[in-house]
Amino acid sequence: MNYRTCLIAGCFLCIGIARNLNGIATAGSSFRKSRQLSCVFETSKIIPLSKEIETIRLNVRLLLSGTESKEAQRSHSENLQENIPSFFVEESSVDILQHANEDINALNCRISTYFTANTQIIWPGKEIRASSLDSWFICTIKHTAEKFATTAFLVQTRQENENHNQGQLSQGIAEQSHVSAVFLVHTRPLVVKSALSKDVLFDCAFSIDHQADVTIQWLFRRKGGHKKLIFTYSGSSKQVEHTTDRAEMFLEEISKGNASLLLRNVGMRDEGTYSCSVSVSSLTGEQTIQLQIEEKPTVIVNVDSLSLVEGEQHKLVCDIRNYYPLDAQAQWLRELKGSRKVPDVVKNVLSSSHRQSSNGTYSFSRYFLLTASLEDNGHTYTCRVDHQSLQSPIRRSVIVKVREGTSIIWLLLLLLGLTVCLTVMLCYLHKVRSTAKPKPY
Repeated sequence: MNYRTCLIAGCFLCIGIARNLNGIATAGSSFRKSRQLSCVFETSKIIPLSKEIETIRLNVRLLLSGTESKEAQRSHSENLQENIPSFFVEESSVDILQHANEDINALNCRISTYFTANTQIIWPGKEIRASSLDSWFICTIKHTAEKFATTAFLVQTRQENENHNQGQLSQGIAEQSHVSAVFLVHTRPLVVKSALSKDVLFDCAFSIDHQADVTIQWLFRRKGGHKKLIFTYSGSSKQVEHTTDRAEMFLEEISKGNASLLLRNVGMRDEGTYSCSVSVSSLTGEQTIQLQIEEKPTVIVNVDSLSLVEGEQHKLVCDIRNYYPLDAQAQWLRELKGSRKVPDVVKNVLSSSHRQSSNGTYSFSRYFLLTASLEDNGHTYTCRVDHQSLQSPIRRSVIVKVREGTSIIWLLLLLLGLTVCLTVMLCYLHKVRSTAKPKPY
C-alpha cells in the first residue's frame, strides 16, 4: 500500500436518492442529474413545565447548485411545489461532489442546527454584524455500509435570509434556505480491520473554502476507556506532538487537506475508536474510525490418515489456534464414501476450554473418540472451522480405513491347534529320549 496516496476532502455524493421511511436514502443513477438528496432535519425543544427535551425530525431536501440540464431544473420546480423545506447549497470552493463514488447505493443524511451560544463565528468572506448572527448548520452524510462519513458546515447569512425569504414552514425552518458549504471533514472507511503486526492507515481529509491554518488531533479510546491523545498538529506553529513513535502523519500533505494517520505494527492494545478532529477558526469537525483486530485461526488435526482394525478406538483431535476475536466455531463432520449428501454432524464431540496466548489470541480443541466400524471404511471425517476473519471456512480432513478383525472362534481354534502340536511334539521328544537311553543289561 502506498500510504502517501490519500484521498483529499470531499463529500461522496454522486448518485440519485430515493428516501425510505426510516430516513435512510437509497441511491440511484440519477443523482448527478437531479443533484438533490433527501435528508432528515433534527432539532429539539424544551417541553413546558416538565423541562424535558423533545427531539423533532422533519423531512427536508439538500439541493446542490451548479450547471443543470433543463430536465433537472424542471424536476426541481416540480419537487419544490411539495410542502418540504429545502436547503440550497450555493457554489463555493468546498465541493461536496469532489470525490463522488459511483458504487454508493445507500446514504443516510441528517441536518441539524449548529448552536453558537449567541456568539459570532468569524469566517473570511462573511460580514460581521453586531445586530444579527449568521445561522449555522451541520450536515452529516453516512454510507449505510460504513464506506464513508462526511460532516459539512453550512452557513446562512442574514442577507441570504432576506434575499431568499420564501416563508416559514415549521420549527423556524424556511421553505427555502440558501446556504454555503464552507468546511467539511470526511473519513473512509468507518471500520478498519487488520491482522496483528501490520501497518494501518486511518484515512481522514478536510476541505475549507479559504486558506487557513488548521489544528489536527487524533484521539484513541479503547472500549470502556477514556480518550487518549496520540497525535497533534498545530498549523499556526507547525509543531507536532505524539505519544507513540508508531504513529505519524503526512505533514507535507496537510496543506492539501490530508489529515490521515499511519499507525505501525498494530497489536491488541491498539483496538478501539480513533477520532480525527480538525479545527479551523471556531469550528471543529470530527469523524471516528473503528479499528478491529482480526487474526485468522490455524487449524491442525492430530492425524493425516487413519487405519484401524474393526472395534479399535482412536481419539480424533482438531486444534484451532491463534485466532481473534473470541468467536470461532468448529464442527466434526462425517462424509460417507461416494455419497453426495450433506455430511452428517458428528455427535458426542467435546471441547476444551479456551486458552489465551501472550499476544492476546485464543486457542481451543474439539475432539471425539472414534470406535472403528466396517461402515466407516473409506469415510472422511472433516473438522470445519468458521471465524469472522475468514471468507470461507477452513477444512481439515482425515480418511479412515477399517479392516476386518480376526474372529474369536478362529483364534480359539488356532490356540487349540498350537496346543495339540506342542503336546505331540513333547510326547515325541520324550519317546525319542527314552529309546536312546542305554539298557542296563
